[in-house]
Amino acid sequence: MFNQFLSKKFIVVLAVNVVLAILAVQVLGNAAGWLAITSRARAGFVLGDGIPFLQFMAFATLLEQVMWTLARRSADPKATTRIPRLALQIITFVIYVVLFSSAINLVFDKSVATILGASGIIGLVMGFALRGLVSDIFSGIALQIDASLTPGDWLDFQYRGRDLSGKLLDIAWRTVVIADTSENIVIIPNGEFAAIMVTNRSRPSNVSEYSTTIELDCEHDEKRVIAILETAVERAMLEGVLTRPAPYIRVASVKDGVVTYRMLFCLEVGRVSPTKARHVVLYYALQFLKTAGIPVTHVQRNEVSRPRAIGQLHFDQPAARLHMLSGVPFLSILSPRDVAAVAEEVISARLIKGQRLLVAGEPGDSMFVVSEGSLDVVIESEAGPVTVGQLWPGDCLGEMSLFTGAPRSATVIAREPTVTFEVRKDTMGRIFEQNAALVERVAQMIAERQKANESALQKPGDVVEQRAEARSILYRIRDFFRLSSGADPA
Repeated sequence: MFNQFLSKKFIVVLAVNVVLAILAVQVLGNAAGWLAITSRARAGFVLGDGIPFLQFMAFATLLEQVMWTLARRSADPKATTRIPRLALQIITFVIYVVLFSSAINLVFDKSVATILGASGIIGLVMGFALRGLVSDIFSGIALQIDASLTPGDWLDFQYRGRDLSGKLLDIAWRTVVIADTSENIVIIPNGEFAAIMVTNRSRPSNVSEYSTTIELDCEHDEKRVIAILETAVERAMLEGVLTRPAPYIRVASVKDGVVTYRMLFCLEVGRVSPTKARHVVLYYALQFLKTAGIPVTHVQRNEVSRPRAIGQLHFDQPAARLHMLSGVPFLSILSPRDVAAVAEEVISARLIKGQRLLVAGEPGDSMFVVSEGSLDVVIESEAGPVTVGQLWPGDCLGEMSLFTGAPRSATVIAREPTVTFEVRKDTMGRIFEQNAALVERVAQMIAERQKANESALQKPGDVVEQRAEARSILYRIRDFFRLSSGADPA
């Protein structure tokens, strides 16, 4: 097993040491050439001193190769310890200094103390001139020894007024190398890095908490806003936010009529970018707030006025319903006038957690639009009830019952306190009577939606089959609403 860690360079260095030992025996009569004092004098300076000196340097190189080979062995994933790279470099330096000094003393019979004393003044001048370099080197040694930082850790820190976050790649002689969240390489001198405060997101666990905030007018019901934001963060769980520990919402501050809500959530460090996670959380927060009719802009008021009545921006208000229904796929094709008519006639309903909105197999003639909260779509199987999907604010359900009178295809249960709008048959019937061309567009949208839901069971790109399905749905809609037949869709 050890042979797989031997490099070609190691084998070459070992061979050089063996050749020098054989040469020392042949020329000087001793494998340790520096000990053959008499033979060295007879061999002259080139062979008598050159061979022993080369033996010292070759032996230093051999020790270096042995050390790095063992270090590669310790870097194996199954190994329990890891030797820092900088520590290996320092040991290599020490090995060469010790063996070079030994060669000077034993081969050339020169005092190492005299050499070091003579170079002391020069070393002092060099040390003062290179004090920054010396600081970086010793700071790098300290960082390497510190077990709280290892390559691969994700760090948050502030450097020269900038908030940075990234993955620690290496701690070299002079610099710390970090890859930030944009995959840019950030290089910081060891001396400066050692002086800043660093948050290690990978210790003691690779699960770390992050947060983002959103500001709203204080006129909104705090409990309602928190429930909507909780739904948004829950939706973000499908895109990387961890379910455990569970995310939560807190009121961070209240100032000048503005409430700051903090959304806190956990991520597995290194798997999802914190920047992307914040984007996802804020995206769904904005989307669900708008769907609920809550504006996300703050209007600065200079005049003194009475507070708005509670519920003025609630889903019970026509303006809020109109804004939300305008984005529903099956209603977005209607004219603004028709959407306004639907908004006036929809029926709002509040569901508690666990309450059923629809039951599979029951008759129906209406469609529901989710305004707040979320629901589970459940079907019966041989093993029992199975949740096959989830519905979020802005989603609609029951369109087949509304447009064709088909029985409910699945059971829908509230996952949390939920608000829905019900669009009924008589409302759509009056709109179809005034604009029969809408029927064909609705039939096509239903066919496309069914095609997307059943793509795993049908041949992809089967346009003929999709057109036939749209034609069949068109006939069913006309029959259900008792509309006169027109030209069939092409």
